[in-house]
Order: sequence, then C-alpha cells, then structure tokens
Amino acid sequence: MAKTILPLTVLLATACLFAADVEINGNVKADYASYFDKDFSPTNAANQDINLDFTAYMDENFSVKVNTRTRSSYLNDKGERENSEVRHGLARATAINDSEGRYTAFYFDGIQFRWEFTPGASLLFGDLTYNAGAFNYYYWRDTERYAAIKRDETVRGLGMELGDGRIYIGASENNVSSLIVYGSYPFEILSKTDQHFVITPSADWAFGDDIDRSYTYFFGTEISYSRSLDLMNYAILVSWGTHPYQGTGVHTFLVEPSFSYDFFNIGLTFFHAILADDNEPVEKQIFTDEQTLFAFEPSFSLHKKFAIGLAYEFHNPSNEIDDDEVHFVGPNFYFYPTANAELVFWGGYNKRHIGANTLSFGISGQVDF
Repeated sequence: MAKTILPLTVLLATACLFAADVEINGNVKADYASYFDKDFSPTNAANQDINLDFTAYMDENFSVKVNTRTRSSYLNDKGERENSEVRHGLARATAINDSEGRYTAFYFDGIQFRWEFTPGASLLFGDLTYNAGAFNYYYWRDTERYAAIKRDETVRGLGMELGDGRIYIGASENNVSSLIVYGSYPFEILSKTDQHFVITPSADWAFGDDIDRSYTYFFGTEISYSRSLDLMNYAILVSWGTHPYQGTGVHTFLVEPSFSYDFFNIGLTFFHAILADDNEPVEKQIFTDEQTLFAFEPSFSLHKKFAIGLAYEFHNPSNEIDDDEVHFVGPNFYFYPTANAELVFWGGYNKRHIGANTLSFGISGQVDF
C-alpha cells in the first residue's frame, strides 16, 4: 500500500507547491449487512467504495486532476477477486472477516489536464471517462458496472468540451490496438427556473482489428423533462440505446418517472432489453446483469432530515429462462444529517423461484464532497 500511495503523495506535494489553488473532491460509500438463511443464521458483509479527486489550479484557466480510488472486493464462484458492490446481494458482498478484500489499497484511477482557452470551451488531455444512460435506481447507480446505454469507458487521449458537449478521441484502455472516438451534446429545448427539457444524443466508435469488445459502436439518446409547480414536482427520464452483438442490433429502453407533492414522493424504474441472441448470456449483450427490471418506491418525507419508503422490485435475469425471477420488498429509512450526506437503514426479503429466499438487514452511508 505504501508503494501505491507514495507516488501520489509526491505528485500532490509538487502540485500544491506551484498551484494557485488545490481542491479535493470525492465520495465515500460504505455499508454493513446481515443476510439470513432459512434457519435464521446470518452471513455478515461490509463493503466500501471511496473516490478522491485532487485538482490543482495553476491559474484560472489551467488545471491538472488526479483521480484515486479504493474498492472492497470479493471472491466469485471461480475463486477470482471482483469489485464488491455497496448495498447489493450476498453474492457480491465482501465477507466481514475478509481483511484482504475489505481493505484494498488506493490506486491511481486517471490523470487529466484541462485548459479553458476561452469561456465555455476547454481542451483536455489525459484519461477521459464517459458513459450514457445512467440509472437513478439506487442499486444500479454505479456506471462502472451498470448503464442502460453504455457503461464507463476510459480512453487516454484528447478531448474538447463545449459547454456540456464533449468529443473525445484516444487509445482504448482495453488493449494496445484500438482507438475510440466518442461524442455527446445536450440540446436544451426548455431551460427555465421551473421547467427543463433536454435531449442528449451520444455515440462512440471503436477502430482496430482487435477492439477487445463485442460491439464496434453504440448510439443512444437520453430525454429528460422536469417541472416544478409550488408543492408539486414531477420529472421523467427516458433512455434508448443500441449497439451490435455478433452482427445483430441490441436495443435497450429505460423509463424513470418521479413525482412529489408536499411530503409524498414516488419513484419508478422500468428497464428492458431486446437481445440480439436469446440463446447467448444476457450479461454479454448488455450493460446490466438482467434483461428486465421494474422497481417502485413510494416514500414520505416526515422531516427535512428523515424519510421512510417501501420498495418493491421485480428482477428477471433472462426472459428465456423460466422461474429465474426475483421479487424484492422491504422498507428504507432515510436520514440526512447534513447536506450531501445520507444514511439508509434498510431491510428486505428476496423471494426467488429457484434457489433460497433471502432476508437481509443493513445500513448504508454515502457522503459527497
């Protein structure tokens, strides 16, 4: 761990010495949970996901940013280590006694130089990460693992940002023989204090004989609309994406409406994928683990620092496999101690058509700064 952190310490010390200003931003996610079997015997787990971004502003127009990260890990069925997930099922949780998996080292997660050569326009060089079709659904908010259109992709190369529009071109992190071009731009149809309507198309294309991914390109569109009317607020996010798999197009659809009136809130997520080959594994063709998801949660804001909700979820990993569906129901108790901080006491019951049902309880925390 010391060898991992030492280069970062030297770099930051050098940047701080010559920088006009230094900012540290990031987020911390952690949870503890107990999963009970049919004999009410618990299996305990504790995960964490910590991101720290250090930005040194050399002047008001030029900056350098270093990204660092540490994530807990777990052993999968093959005995291989994979990143665990905050507030997820037992199969992806880090065992409470797995010190190697829980306390992993900080590592570099990218470096980026930014020059704002004119107001609203910036030139970038370094590690550039993009995605499309992010979920509001709380279990799938990690775009490194889940996205309706395209999960996280990182290139080392050049970028141009014009307002919120982006064009990136660079070497793929997947291998040494592919190049990727990516672009997106949000078109603001309405931009008022109480009403917003934005359409954001995005696409990428991979060049090379060996691009080390199953699709050459993706194309997608995200549409978001929101309206505020005194005590009543409502919004909807719609995403559609397509990419080829073995020469046939895959199509994904996401709809996430939300509504609130005074202290009552309701949120809904519906995701579905039309696969290229129903006989191939779902996770190879799309950027989630499940072909269909439906989630629904009404909640009540009883105080500015406390809310309570009751979630129902339906998961279908594959429409071609019978009896693999999972139903989940459980309460969530939300606490907001201060701005950008959240604690959630949660519980739930997973009812499976095949396999053991699971009862679980836990607490999850998140802070953004």
